[in-house]
Amino acid sequence: MKTRQVFFEDKLHVNLREADIFPKPNEVLVKTHKSSICGTDKNVYLGWLPNKVRVEEYEVTTEAGRAYPCPVGHEGAGYIVETGAAVSGFKVGDLVMSFGGYRTMADYFVAPLEPYGHAILKAPEGLSADEASLGEPTACAVYAGMQSGVELGDTVLVVGAGFAGQVIAQTVRRMGAGKVIVSDIVPGKLELAKKLSADIVIDPNKEDVVEVVKNVTKGKGCDVVIEVAGNQAAIQTCTDSVKHGGIVGLYSWVLQPVNLIIDRWHNDGLDIRTLAVMHRIKHDSVWYQLKALDNVRNGMIDIKSLMTHTFKLGDIKAAFDCVVNDVTACKVMLEP
Repeated sequence: MKTRQVFFEDKLHVNLREADIFPKPNEVLVKTHKSSICGTDKNVYLGWLPNKVRVEEYEVTTEAGRAYPCPVGHEGAGYIVETGAAVSGFKVGDLVMSFGGYRTMADYFVAPLEPYGHAILKAPEGLSADEASLGEPTACAVYAGMQSGVELGDTVLVVGAGFAGQVIAQTVRRMGAGKVIVSDIVPGKLELAKKLSADIVIDPNKEDVVEVVKNVTKGKGCDVVIEVAGNQAAIQTCTDSVKHGGIVGLYSWVLQPVNLIIDRWHNDGLDIRTLAVMHRIKHDSVWYQLKALDNVRNGMIDIKSLMTHTFKLGDIKAAFDCVVNDVTACKVMLEP
């Protein structure tokens, strides 16, 4: 099958290449419905990856572990058009979601069947093709909210209102948070958070997040804080905003060196959690991924409102320009 695939040729240089692909005995060939651009893809485009990154190697690995030039795309969904000779349990016409670095930014992609995660999964019945195209990032974010430790009536701070932050805020709301506070520097994202989940929104360029939290919680601090912005300031804000004995959830993949004051991690007995389902042990990650997506299928989590931009595959340069430069972009989608 002939296909176009997105490649990073070098830093800030993205291109389409043509290729012939076919499924091996344990693989399926998928016609892409849509794919999406991840924060990791943005980091590779900007040149922050793939330098000195240790990742587990797969036959087709993630773009994070490659040197330029490298193929790109791990988020996406589509319909199976051909199965390898050894494939069972999947058939032509099945709607499937990518959970690995299978070059999904393409007209077609191939993906292996593995016994545990990091391959493809059938989309839950009732999940639309558009929603399935965001299966991987949605599962990651819903899982983060589910594992954050939030309890009924808790006050929760989410720092960062991009796609993941919006989904996490919705998840903790559904799990019983009594008050949800969302912080971001983009007014449009704060408006969206207010519409979908947040009781209080804060622009840190206009207000001191820690002081607002102190006022709201009468000096106690939040029960749970979740960092989703991926920078030093966000981690420090979370550290300074949580209560004694509270939970700090770390979601982002922070790639730059950070300088933090973390004495509270020790002195206040904080519970520090990493919240990445994709790096959980393989044999239970699939269960969590599907459980998370059930909450989208049954209407508890809204991701359709977070698909802010859609580009044709041929406009890949414009799509990455949008991701990097348009502060209103929440989730940028690609379609063949």
